[in-house]
Amino acid sequence: MKQSRSNTPNYLKYLNKKKILQFIRDNDQISRAEISLNLSISKPTVSLIVDELLQEGWIFERESNESSALGGRKPINLFFNKNAYFLIGIDIGGTNVEVGIVNLTGELIARDQLLTQAALKKDFINEICTTVYSLLEKNNIGSEFVMAVGVGAPGITDSDQGIVIDAPSLGWINYPLKHKLEEKIEFPVYVDNDVNIAVLGEQWKGQASNKDHVILITLGTGVGCGIIVNGQLYRGSAFAAGEIGYMVTDKNEAKEEYDHIFQGYGFLDSHVGGPSIVKRMEMHLQNATYDHPLKGEKLTAKKIFHYAINNDPLSLQVVNETLEHIAFALVNVICIFNPQCVVIGGGISKSGKWFLPKVQSIIEKHLPIRTDIFISELDGLSLIGAGALVLREHESLLKEEGVI
Repeated sequence: MKQSRSNTPNYLKYLNKKKILQFIRDNDQISRAEISLNLSISKPTVSLIVDELLQEGWIFERESNESSALGGRKPINLFFNKNAYFLIGIDIGGTNVEVGIVNLTGELIARDQLLTQAALKKDFINEICTTVYSLLEKNNIGSEFVMAVGVGAPGITDSDQGIVIDAPSLGWINYPLKHKLEEKIEFPVYVDNDVNIAVLGEQWKGQASNKDHVILITLGTGVGCGIIVNGQLYRGSAFAAGEIGYMVTDKNEAKEEYDHIFQGYGFLDSHVGGPSIVKRMEMHLQNATYDHPLKGEKLTAKKIFHYAINNDPLSLQVVNETLEHIAFALVNVICIFNPQCVVIGGGISKSGKWFLPKVQSIIEKHLPIRTDIFISELDGLSLIGAGALVLREHESLLKEEGVI
């Protein structure tokens, strides 16, 4: 329930309730007295609010195994109930739509998926909502225990209105995704760009855990970038922050006509995306004067990286060109935002342990700023990130003050 922002006793109590619940979440196995001492809230007020939280199921209590230092009765400790409510995460991709259930501490409880293009030929929204309710039923979770739904969409997304402004892989322009979902589902829905969702997941449970200045780069069909500045998601004035696929990493080549992999894709997309790697490799194979083992094969970026890792000269040439563009893009992004860390995700990142030293050596040559660079390792990243979006945007006792 949204509270009026005033100095009324009810609102002050609501603020205290949020503080106490969040303190218990961050400091499991704690007593009422410790809460009162740490938060400077009177013991009677703490006791009253704790009783409410117990009744509402947000927390539970358990007797300690050890007696207090003074002997006598064992103290009663309070614990956060991570399964008090659940968050629904939906990640809409050009190939698959993933649906997941996440608990209040970011654990992925269950997941399912459907084929995007097949669902688009039917009632797309209905297919997603049916999958959500089926997953809840399979895991015996009633609708009353669902807080809200977070959705990641592939394209520029107006997160205020829940409108997907442009998603080429889905054929959407100004698509009212939030409205369409809320017509078919009984929970509040929050929508954002899929890479923004992913960087929230990394900050919550991944390589960038608890960091306030984070960049996530995703390498797949194209290039995406999620940005967190001062702990907050940075979306830009027109929700297009992080569209680094349009970044130019070779001015001489950009002056010429280069091969746009897909209509609307930018220079960097067309040089480091999976399809661009395949196209360049095909050109090299056509010009090869010897019988290369990949000639006549159905090429994928994964296969080309595999051959590069095994020192195939043609594959190495294509991959090294790709890595140079990635490295120069990172130099530009890092010097603008000065993040604590950069996380690299997406399909190409599966070869990250092999190529990361190459990328880092180029960055170090051109940039004196020391920045940690990690490869994403979080399973279910976007689903967890969608849950993080809900906790940030949905008005609840777990929403941090000042987070919008």
